[in-house]
Amino acid sequence: MLRATYIPTTSDISEGETVETSGMGGIYPKGIKIGTIKTVESTLNVLDRYAWIQPAVDFNKVETVLIIK
Repeated sequence: MLRATYIPTTSDISEGETVETSGMGGIYPKGIKIGTIKTVESTLNVLDRYAWIQPAVDFNKVETVLIIK
């Protein structure tokens, strides 16, 4: 499982939604599927929360990774 942190309470996210790359950082193109939100949980800080994400890939089965520029 992946953990997304520092999610503002004003963000509209819910269980079952797909998480994708935004393309904003310039490293990864927009639209690569990361996974699916399983749960959204509040923190002690009322201004943020976090989400558990089920990865789209089973990392235990990944044997080869190619980096293409």
